[in-house]
Amino acid sequence: MFDKSDLSPEWLAARVAEMIEDDCEIDPAENLVLYALDSIAVMTFSSELKQMGIEASFEDLAREPSLATWWALIAARL
Repeated sequence: MFDKSDLSPEWLAARVAEMIEDDCEIDPAENLVLYALDSIAVMTFSSELKQMGIEASFEDLAREPSLATWWALIAARL
């Protein structure tokens, strides 16, 4: 598991690529649902963040599922 100091926009992009099981380049502003991100993956990711001490609920993440929005949320809670 990662430590908070390991978190970066690059880490997030790589983690999301794992969640969608695709190695395509992800547009940071694009809705991740268009890349086939599903709700189970979002719930799992929320739990992973909580284990790292970052409170980001499923609702927080699902509200605007994009790399840019997620990174802004994570960075604000580091």
